[in-house]
Amino acid sequence: MGRPVSDIFAEPDEAATPLTPEEMRDLIPAHIAYRRDLNAAEQENIARAQEWAMDGRRRDLLSEKFIGDLHRRMLGDGWRWAGSLRT
Repeated sequence: MGRPVSDIFAEPDEAATPLTPEEMRDLIPAHIAYRRDLNAAEQENIARAQEWAMDGRRRDLLSEKFIGDLHRRMLGDGWRWAGSLRT
């Protein structure tokens, strides 16, 4: 007997998992409490950052500035640390 066919649109089990206190400490939107909501918000920001990165302007894609700007655009609406270098 084979494996059951999964629903490709079903959320993974961890999607309904509450965020940890450590995660919530650096999170900007106060209304996000579950992994699924965080995933949705991050996906929206990443889509906007992709449009910005591919808008046809010439950029130095390997520069530290571009990478920081892209990271900030991808995650800046959600995380306080977005665009910062790790220390």
